[in-house]
Amino acid sequence: MTPTAAIVALTVREALRRKLVAAFLAITVVLVALSAWGFDRLSHARNLSSGEVAASLPQALVLFMFMFSFVVALSASTISSPAISAEIESGVLQSMATRPVRRAQILLGKWLGLAAVLTVYAGVVCLLEFAVVDAVSGFTPPDPAAAFAYLLAEGLVLLTVGLLLSTRLSALATGVLAVALFGAAWLAGVVGALGANFHIAALRQVDSVSRYVLPTDGLWHGAIYALEPKTVVENAIGRATPFYASAPPSWAYLVWCAVWVAAALIAALVIFERREL
Repeated sequence: MTPTAAIVALTVREALRRKLVAAFLAITVVLVALSAWGFDRLSHARNLSSGEVAASLPQALVLFMFMFSFVVALSASTISSPAISAEIESGVLQSMATRPVRRAQILLGKWLGLAAVLTVYAGVVCLLEFAVVDAVSGFTPPDPAAAFAYLLAEGLVLLTVGLLLSTRLSALATGVLAVALFGAAWLAGVVGALGANFHIAALRQVDSVSRYVLPTDGLWHGAIYALEPKTVVENAIGRATPFYASAPPSWAYLVWCAVWVAAALIAALVIFERREL
């Protein structure tokens, strides 16, 4: 087994041992149960016509998936925040770095291990939520695989942010700052929606810039588009709101997101290489 593969395995084992994954799965089960009750009430509401119910179900799913996107983001920041800093403080990395293991292998192994944990978790979240919504209301999003991919990509961006910050800050400071950045990016999207509604170019520009500085909100809008039926897009229901997307992210933007993650990993490696253990 290569050093990188060994660190991947150790990282996954450590994440499971800390029971963080189990805690987030428990939260997910509770939220899925809540959404099952909500969709059942909505789909059988007597004061709504069949057309109103059909129009409401996609928007309700987007709202619930936003809640799950926050849980995925929180889990990404939580598992990544102690990845480097906590092990430096405990002296674990000092013993690892004295062996014939390069710091690049340590960092890459931790990122791959945490990404594997996050992938499984995001997959479970989407599978449970989509299956429950379909069972109680009969609604299935048009592209659930794309919605999962965008939700996972959003989590991977924040995971990378957490790993980058962890090379310099404490675990607590990293976790708080990563979640704050996620919230700030989403808030910039809200500002952009307000700018579109009131035709204020400066506010729209805030959203446009923030999507490149931290691409979590741009990827979240990709997930929204994958959850919306064509009728919602064509009728422009919810236009210029944080919970509506008129088009998926462009390929150029997705390439930028990949470049952004790679650049953040390189920056993390440079900082990690220069830090004294």
